[in-house]
Amino acid sequence: MQGGVMSTLRPIFVHCRPDAGYDLRFDTIMMVSMGVASLNQVAYQILGYPGVAIDETFIGSGIPDDGERAHLFDLTSGLVEEYLIAGDQPVIMCTLLSYNALGTDSFLRQMKHRFGSQLITGVGGQHITMCSEACTAWRTKPYIDRVANGDAEVTLQELFNGQPYAQGKKTIMSSDHYARPYYGGYIGLEDRLQEMSRFNLRGIKNMRMLLTESVRGCSWAVALGKACEMCALDVLLPLFFRGFPEHFAIEAELADMYGVNWIFDVSNQWLPAQGSAEQVKWLEGYCAARVRYDGPDISKYVYLTTNSVTKETAPLLRQAGVQIAYVGIDGWDARTRRELHKTQYDPFKMLDAAKSSGLLVRTSMVIGSGITSENIRELPKFVKAILDGYGDTVLSFGTFMEIILPGAENWRQFREMCFSGASELQRGRELYASFDVHGFLDLDQQEELNLLRIQHTQQTLLDDILAAKAEAEELILASETLSIDIRHGDHLDEGSDFDH
Repeated sequence: MQGGVMSTLRPIFVHCRPDAGYDLRFDTIMMVSMGVASLNQVAYQILGYPGVAIDETFIGSGIPDDGERAHLFDLTSGLVEEYLIAGDQPVIMCTLLSYNALGTDSFLRQMKHRFGSQLITGVGGQHITMCSEACTAWRTKPYIDRVANGDAEVTLQELFNGQPYAQGKKTIMSSDHYARPYYGGYIGLEDRLQEMSRFNLRGIKNMRMLLTESVRGCSWAVALGKACEMCALDVLLPLFFRGFPEHFAIEAELADMYGVNWIFDVSNQWLPAQGSAEQVKWLEGYCAARVRYDGPDISKYVYLTTNSVTKETAPLLRQAGVQIAYVGIDGWDARTRRELHKTQYDPFKMLDAAKSSGLLVRTSMVIGSGITSENIRELPKFVKAILDGYGDTVLSFGTFMEIILPGAENWRQFREMCFSGASELQRGRELYASFDVHGFLDLDQQEELNLLRIQHTQQTLLDDILAAKAEAEELILASETLSIDIRHGDHLDEGSDFDH
């Protein structure tokens, strides 16, 4: 405020790149951050004008991977200086996830050190919303001025009004949904779309993809009454799919304004129904609405569960425009699926349905629950059976050690176990204590905690688990399917198919 007149707020929404140690793989350029775009839409509604959106994973062409942070600092510093010269109030708000928390902390600390009280800094996102310890830690950082706990549609107005902490969730309906993404003011967006269009993903060329969200609640979690064990998302929400008129209008707008030919709908589970009859009915209604509301001819990439890709639903999914589905198989037998809270629907039936309908599948195994000395030996065999029978259908195959994300059920369970007093879990107590102070773990600490949990909760030796994972990964690397894990991933060549 200057001379009794409130300064004009100038929000800069930043999504920091994953912390050091994560390999930048082909997904990196494809997965534009929708979070900063949606925040900018909310800001537009509140202020009457948008801010600036920046995704550090791709700010512009020609910037080396190790130069993104320096470029981000220079770019945001320039914007802050420009706003200050104009007499405006710059505000930097960062989207906070477990994988980028360290980088976000470093970035905001550096910006606050440079500009002091002239700059307002803030954070929000699922890392804060899902984990109370993280929320507490970030609220105590002297270089963080504002913290949002909940939905931006409810909290951002209060933060803009000067509240240091805001909490709340939006009550939605199909006709009054979460904010749609606003990609205007998104720095480097056209360069990024141009860059991703150069790659060939298993015969898919000239991809220009942006993200939307149509339903936030997960129909599988709602049906089960609980989230999957390693899920750190707020998924037990009403299953309101965005109203079809607005849903298709968003797709048409993205196609017209940005030349988009792909949509990644990041809904936790794109089908807002469970049970074959209900899923078929909903898909038939969707396909009819696509015609009625002139839905554009855009390919879709969506998240689904194994029991939502069947011989009845797969043809309708293709008719709806779905060309790629991420279907987390996760468990390789009944025990591992049960411990992960996954459906027991036969994954090979899912793959049969996908193959017969021309639906490409990205999938993964999560290794860390329900493991015995007997079933761990079956993991490589299971992976080989999928590669041998469905190599032309499975686009990518991840082999992930189970991550215990802050806020997830397995995070809470192992925390209780560590603080039960067992001397062999002293290191686990130290890692949780470090998290409580800093509000995050770095990648090495996260992996250490993951392995500690597996070592002390599974009914076989950790070395045997790691050996089975390595064997499965080698099978994938030797195949035509892309291999993905937490630190590394296959890369794509420009203008040609991927290599290993």
